[in-house]
Amino acid sequence: MMFSVWRKIHLGASATVVVVAVAHVALTPVFYHQWTPDTVWFAGLGILLLGISNWTHLGVEPCHQPTAPLVRWANVVFAGFGAAAVIAVPQPQAYILLAALVVQAIAGQATLRGPG
Repeated sequence: MMFSVWRKIHLGASATVVVVAVAHVALTPVFYHQWTPDTVWFAGLGILLLGISNWTHLGVEPCHQPTAPLVRWANVVFAGFGAAAVIAVPQPQAYILLAALVVQAIAGQATLRGPG
């Protein structure tokens, strides 16, 4: 597949990750009225950071920044966490997030090439 197609797929998946993460951040005070371990888990700040990291590494050409391999690695790790989340919390939004994380990890292999 051409880079431009992978880039669009990657942007779409990252946008989905960011939207789900922002929704979690916004809804945290609605569902949790005090600071607990569940609050931290629900907030989704790590997912938000991952989505933004992917956005900042996507350009009109393949990314050759030295941090690109780290983002690729983080994408794979978070896809694994997403699978664990689906097992723990089989909710529709967990499946949506898992799909977006997996697509983001796959597309990142084509768009985040790293230095060289």
